[in-house]
Amino acid sequence: MASPFHTCYCYHYFQPCTLNNPLFTTNNNKNPNTISIQRGYNKLPHVLATLSSSATNSSHQKTTTNYLDFYDIYDRATRFRINGLVHRITSLSSNNNKTEILKILEKENVDFRNKTISDFNHLLMALIIAQEHDLCLKLFTNLQSFQQLVPDCTTYSIMVRCYCKKNDLDEAKKALDTILVKGYKPNDATVTVLVNSLCKRGKIKKAMEVFEVVGSKGVKVYNCLLKGLCYVGKVEEALECLMSMKEKKLKNQFLEPDVYSYTAVMDGLCKVGRSDEAMGLLNEAVEMGLVLNVVTFNTLIQGYSREGRPMECVAVLKLMKKHGCVANYVNYSTVLHGLLKWNKVKGALGIYKEMVGLGFEVDVRMMGTLVRRLCKKGLIHDAEEVFEKMLEKGLMVDQRTFEVIVQVLCGRKKIDEALGKLNYMVTLGYFPSVIMFDKVIQCLCAQGRVEEGVSTLLLLHANGRVANRITYDVLIKEFNAQGRLVFASILFSFALKQGVVPNRESLLCKVPFV
Repeated sequence: MASPFHTCYCYHYFQPCTLNNPLFTTNNNKNPNTISIQRGYNKLPHVLATLSSSATNSSHQKTTTNYLDFYDIYDRATRFRINGLVHRITSLSSNNNKTEILKILEKENVDFRNKTISDFNHLLMALIIAQEHDLCLKLFTNLQSFQQLVPDCTTYSIMVRCYCKKNDLDEAKKALDTILVKGYKPNDATVTVLVNSLCKRGKIKKAMEVFEVVGSKGVKVYNCLLKGLCYVGKVEEALECLMSMKEKKLKNQFLEPDVYSYTAVMDGLCKVGRSDEAMGLLNEAVEMGLVLNVVTFNTLIQGYSREGRPMECVAVLKLMKKHGCVANYVNYSTVLHGLLKWNKVKGALGIYKEMVGLGFEVDVRMMGTLVRRLCKKGLIHDAEEVFEKMLEKGLMVDQRTFEVIVQVLCGRKKIDEALGKLNYMVTLGYFPSVIMFDKVIQCLCAQGRVEEGVSTLLLLHANGRVANRITYDVLIKEFNAQGRLVFASILFSFALKQGVVPNRESLLCKVPFV
């Protein structure tokens, strides 16, 4: 004969959960606060993994008529469901909203009256990871409904994180104080979260209070404080803090500054124009045997760039290679930007070529700036190469760069290329300046290509622009030089209609002008 417990109770708990019961139940139905979860928050995100068939079969096999066996199975099954719930919450995508989360919990019946605080903590942490901070706070508030569940250090630590996420730092501080009052010792991760949140919001004084109150301080807590001090410009205090860490290491107090400690202080020094001192800290970190990373070196690069010392940035790149640290795109881009900003054109060209050789995609704006600077320095061939590279990659070249290239091509008597670039600008929707058109027209006339000059003039007018007097004079003189006096006269009349009065001496023909 089948066991009544098996048929009536165990079967109920090992079936796929489609129950309509609330997530939490209490015996105190007179207090509306204790049933708020049942009414509004029993629909959390899809998080309880459905019990697998293998788990179901295994549990059935272990079920006996013994009361203790039954409760043991009941306990393990519920814990399994909670773990599944945690997994499903944490696996939610960022697009899931609170409504979807609530629908998931509605499908599950997890009764915490017979569970431990550890089970409750698992769920709270899952909600934090799922970024459902309001819901986490609501569940924590209703914890008093379950008399057998007493919040422990982990519970309050989770709430410190929750309040920090909600930017309620006063409540986070109270939660930490509760941990200390109850005689618990908060772990470094909890202290780090609170100190980091306070520092990010510039509340360094409160961060220092937390720092001093907590007994054991890990390196991560120190690093947060270092970053916070530098953030508000208290670089000297950050340096003192770093020295304090080194002293504790020497005294065998197991607090050794790491590469992030040095990077934080170096960044603070660089931002106040003390990059040389930051370099000194870098050398000190090397002597300590720390493995430097790209962020550490990029801090120096940015510092030297701000101080107008771009060639020092190039030296930092070489230093990276010396220490076996592979420079990334950000490092090279920062160096290139600094070189262009301070007009170190040849150095910028070298870094650009190095980036291309490494397969990095150079920013189109910096490429355009490089083209213009190369043209001004007379490095025309290099400028043309960079420009052609931009066109090959299909990059959107800015109008200023186009115009500079057109002028360069005209100056080098490459009129066909100049004319092509000018027409290409128009097809892209740019409105080249009148000076650009004048330059091309004059170059065409200089080569006797007056018809193309007139076509370019009409293109200028089609774009709503009017050529200046010099351009008309050049065209009219060229027509006269070719003996095409009628065309010269017509062009003269056309100029008058446009409101431009060419030089009458340029009209050598005796055909009366209109």
